[in-house]
Amino acid sequence: MSKSSPITITSEELRDRVEEYLDRWIPDDVWNRSEPYARRKLDLCRERQPEVEYFNNEYLVLLAADTVRETEFSDFTLADYAAKMAARATS
Repeated sequence: MSKSSPITITSEELRDRVEEYLDRWIPDDVWNRSEPYARRKLDLCRERQPEVEYFNNEYLVLLAADTVRETEFSDFTLADYAAKMAARATS
């Protein structure tokens, strides 16, 4: 049992808070992949370190923001790779 407060933040509230934190809008496709991953990462943290008291809603906001940035960076690198492979195939 985790010593951290229960996670009670809704998806809508979490998205609003993450967009405020990042100071920008998050595309739906990025959010739909990032939110469940961030929540799963937090669940694993809470399971592996039940003594930690700060794995709460505020922590989830920060974790979700990082996950959004990671997802966007991954999308960028995959698109860059695809563009380079396409250019190589036509040369």
